Amino acid sequence: MVRNVVVLGGSYAGSRAAELLAKTLPSTHRVILVERQSSFRHLYLFPRHGVVPDHAHKAFIPYNNLFGSVAAPPTKTAAAASPVVEVIPDARQSLVVHASVVKIGEGFIEIDRDLAAHEETADDDALELADRLASVGLDDEGSSTSRRIPYDYLIYALGSTLPPPLISPARTKKDGVAFLKTQHDIIKRAKSILVVGGGALGIQYATDIADYYNSPHNAHHHCEATPKKVTLMHSRDRFLPLYSSAVDVEIKRRLAELKVDVILGERVPLPSTEELAKQEKSGEMHKIVTSKGQVVEFDLLLRCTGQVPNSKLLKDFLPDAVNKDGYVNVLPTLQVALPPSNRARDDIYAIGDVADMGVIKAGHTGWNAAGTAVQNIMCSIGVEGSLNNEQPTLTEFEITPPQIKVTLGLNHAVSELLPSMGAAKTEVKMISDGPVDGHWQGVWTRMGESPLDPHVGA
Repeated sequence: MVRNVVVLGGSYAGSRAAELLAKTLPSTHRVILVERQSSFRHLYLFPRHGVVPDHAHKAFIPYNNLFGSVAAPPTKTAAAASPVVEVIPDARQSLVVHASVVKIGEGFIEIDRDLAAHEETADDDALELADRLASVGLDDEGSSTSRRIPYDYLIYALGSTLPPPLISPARTKKDGVAFLKTQHDIIKRAKSILVVGGGALGIQYATDIADYYNSPHNAHHHCEATPKKVTLMHSRDRFLPLYSSAVDVEIKRRLAELKVDVILGERVPLPSTEELAKQEKSGEMHKIVTSKGQVVEFDLLLRCTGQVPNSKLLKDFLPDAVNKDGYVNVLPTLQVALPPSNRARDDIYAIGDVADMGVIKAGHTGWNAAGTAVQNIMCSIGVEGSLNNEQPTLTEFEITPPQIKVTLGLNHAVSELLPSMGAAKTEVKMISDGPVDGHWQGVWTRMGESPLDPHVGA
């Protein structure tokens, strides 16, 4: 019987882990990626494509070729437009299952959809694999086991909840593109925009909006739109304090150049998500008072704070594996760590933004962590059943210096990156010739998709 290595979450860390597993697992095992979205969401492009119209389709990439071969046509339910199971026939029976996980148990996960309940619309290959994943019946708790997927190894890569401007209920590319278009329309209608939170996301929104709507050389994009008053509020006196002071200096220079009002070292009581939605619809001016008594007027508030790790599912299963801040405790091998002695959970790994890996929360650190987790799973599989009870020699995740690239308007950016593999010191660079639609082609290529038709999957 083929055994499963299940990856939960198909963003930067999870998709990379699934891709590597599909290429390296022996024929005794297959990878199953469980991801509720029908397309990979290139989240770094969401702020830009929510401001600048007609590019949103480039931020949603089909999973069809993730494993290096073209997937069979996805099966669809009668009630939902998103596929249930995508079969990758040439990659050792690898699968992408589009569903939400509702439970993790000992040796299994449970999803919110029946795998084998759509026989009228499913092709034979998908049904055959779905039937092998789970048998139909009821367990002691009354849950349908046709929703259960067994695992020998589990990689937990469910990331973090996004700040409000990026939160979308969309599961399909079509709905995701519509979400970003709606965001563009909301920003276009606004006259005075308050961006709260001076991390990379807040900086990107403030500079993109100011550059797109207020810079004379971009006027041809939106002749009918009115200029925007843009205010960026940050609770600290310095932007991105993890990085070189040169990064902070360049951010402040560019904000001044774009005439963004900057309020540093102050906080505001933030309205609830429901109240923010009401304010957006009203189109009226509102006032908010900062912690130092300054009154700020706005008709649109973009709250760019408040990411929370998506660790609840694992906490429900292994309560002690999650720390007080909500992040999953991991060993240097990225195996889930259990107290009191940091005992490894040999079959469960956590990677990406949800894990306390000792590095910044970013796509590139999750990508790197995927390689470590996959290497250790492969090592463990290699010694299974050895006659002398051989223990696997596992690799430890390499801690790297913080690195970043943050856009400062449509063509400008500042970066602090390692200049080469093996370099010990980062370098700061200023960029003034970046593409308006972002460097999206490279991510499409890495996902196995041709960038020649970015509308595919809509």
